Amino acid sequence: MGRLLALWQKEWIALSRDVHGLAGLFVMPAAFIVVMTLALSDELRAGGGRGAEFAVLPADGGAQLAARLASEGFRAVEPPASEAAAREGVRRGQPALVLVVAPGTPPSFRLLADPALPAIQLAAFQQRVLGVVLADSLGFDLNSAASFEVEVVGNPRGGRPSSVQQNVPAWLIFGMFFVVMPISSLFIVERRDGTLARLVSQKVPFSLLLLGRIGPYCVVNLAQAALMLLAGVTLVPWLGGETLALPARGDLLAAVALSTSLAAIAWGLLVAVCARTMEQATVIGGVGNILAAAIGGIMVPRFVMAQSMQTLADASPMAWALDGFHAVMLRQGGAADIAAPCLKLLALAAALLGAALWVHHRRRA
Repeated sequence: MGRLLALWQKEWIALSRDVHGLAGLFVMPAAFIVVMTLALSDELRAGGGRGAEFAVLPADGGAQLAARLASEGFRAVEPPASEAAAREGVRRGQPALVLVVAPGTPPSFRLLADPALPAIQLAAFQQRVLGVVLADSLGFDLNSAASFEVEVVGNPRGGRPSSVQQNVPAWLIFGMFFVVMPISSLFIVERRDGTLARLVSQKVPFSLLLLGRIGPYCVVNLAQAALMLLAGVTLVPWLGGETLALPARGDLLAAVALSTSLAAIAWGLLVAVCARTMEQATVIGGVGNILAAAIGGIMVPRFVMAQSMQTLADASPMAWALDGFHAVMLRQGGAADIAAPCLKLLALAAALLGAALWVHHRRRA
């Protein structure tokens, strides 16, 4: 334990000498948050998006209505077992919409909607429901149509993510993954100057050398996350945007941030071990981050992507992190809601650390 603390102290000293690199970790995502939030505020307020899944509850007698409602923009799926199951599924976005039909003359309708669904898409489905039931003469008149209830499940704000709800966690994640740059640059400098060789000669295991970098950079990333959230709460509204509403469960937010940080640091360590020069580290780390951000819904929100791109986005760790942040910040979810994205990020971190150790030992062999 004493050697690990000494390695952490060494890393802090090295970090303190790279003021410009550290400043970039904070300034860059803050600038992205402000610019992209303000740039996309009108677009995200107006809405937009691609196909969404829906179900009709109850299943008995609802299959015909579901078939009539299905179109290019809406795809019918198997209905949940109960309204409670429907509510829980919608809160997680699977499916995005559930139409609950209550029997009667005329029948009443309640639409459960995912908070991440674009507002224009929600309105389009609502109008489609009204058009179908009125055309089918189900006893649902225009007076009753005014009472068609729409419930956005799990989001006290109502509606889908605003510009600030999309961009603050998105660019926060992007900034956290750019920890790859200072990690790899310091590692390459220490390897070039012989610092790593001296530590290895003192029988310090290479695995411990990697672990010695995790603690300090976790602190940097968590401070980075806190400041980016603060920018959403203070800086964005000061410049004319919407204020970011923080969730009640700060512990869950911290858990998602920590899982994201560990995955980002592990990625940085793998790049550091693989890269021989600064230029290689910049290309591998920078291009890798940009590709993961472009695919994972950071640069372009997933709900405005084509369906094929939305499927591809599931392969990006930044998409997993964004799902975790949205589960807490947008859907007001609990520990069960962040479990899947956090576990995927932690599994990725373990795999990347294992890969870094394997690359190191293979090169020494």
